[in-house]
Amino acid sequence: MSLYQRLPHRRAAPHVWSPLTDAEWSRLEPLVTPRNPGRPTDRRRLWDAIFWVACSRKPWRELPEHLGKPDTAHRALRRAGQAGIFPTLLLLVSDDRDLGGWEALRWRICRAVRRIAKLLPLAVTLMANRLGLRDALPCAPEKLPWPALSENIRRIAPLIQSPTLFATVAAELRLLHRLLAGDFRAWRRFE
Repeated sequence: MSLYQRLPHRRAAPHVWSPLTDAEWSRLEPLVTPRNPGRPTDRRRLWDAIFWVACSRKPWRELPEHLGKPDTAHRALRRAGQAGIFPTLLLLVSDDRDLGGWEALRWRICRAVRRIAKLLPLAVTLMANRLGLRDALPCAPEKLPWPALSENIRRIAPLIQSPTLFATVAAELRLLHRLLAGDFRAWRRFE
């Protein structure tokens, strides 16, 4: 697959939240356990809480009491995003041929990525788009930036200021550049 080629978008099968099974947790645990864990925490319950919020689409404050405190779960999700585990998880759930047990986690991981998309580097969102994981995107795919095309348009930007260029062509080039750069205002709760 070339750098600019995208896989077709597909949706994971949505499902009602359920606690992580032993098999799911055994796959997920090595990837989400921090190297310097700090205070002892029930990591499995923490990720159950993260996935509950991601799958239910409800606010953090409505997290059931048996799953812990909402701010603890939200902080853990942000830290996981900062630690850079989501690109690996997205790659693991993106392959349709043989997920090796990851198919049950695809929906939850995609929804968790979507939940904190604004806090992740743009490269993670663009990677989810290239992998065809629509459920991980914070907006419609056409609202995301096209970095390769944006760079090419930037090269012809001096032409836009050229007095010899017709005003309509300059306006069209500005519009094209704005479209290729994406529309971050569309990054709302995209369903």
